[in-house]
Formats: sequence, C-alpha cells, structure tokens
Amino acid sequence: MIDVTVKMKNHDLNEREVKILEVFLLNLAAQSNASSTKTGMAMNPLEKLHNDEVLHYRFAWQSSISEELLGEFKEGLERRFTVAFKMCDLPEGELIYKENAYLERT
Repeated sequence: MIDVTVKMKNHDLNEREVKILEVFLLNLAAQSNASSTKTGMAMNPLEKLHNDEVLHYRFAWQSSISEELLGEFKEGLERRFTVAFKMCDLPEGELIYKENAYLERT
C-alpha cells in the first residue's frame, strides 16, 4: 500500500480542470501498475488537505508486492507523470510517496 500525492504550487486550474487532470493521472497510474505488477490495484481517494494538491490517492494491492515491483511502479509513475505535465504544457507537479501508510500511527 502506498499513498501518492501530486502537488502543483500556485496553479490556476479551476475545480473542473483539476478533476480532469486527476482522472488523467489515475489512468496513467493504472498503466504503470499494469506494466510493472501485472496485478489488480485498488485506487482509493484520500482527502486533499491543501489547495495545491491535484491528486491524493492510496494505491493498494490484494497481496503484497516486492520492493522491486514497487520500485518499478514508482519509476513508471514518475516517467508517465513527467511526460504528461510536459505534453499538457503544465508546470511539473511534485510527486510525493508515503509507503506502508497503514503502519504509521498519528
């Protein structure tokens, strides 16, 4: 399980544009998962705590994946997201991971 957040500082996107970007990034995450793990992945939305967050999701697999597969998944996400932001002529978003989120206690 991994929490993924994408932040875009000082963006001027309206709510609809943020939602479209979010769906686009989720599709890219599904592609990354399919090419790296080749297993199903749940995508659960998390509360966006700041205005600069355009994506905040928890990705989870039914059974544990190896560190190597997780690394491949993250690498695929970074590559796809970077290209997507460039192709959409948007400032590159900051990609933040929080691994094993279920282990941390607040």
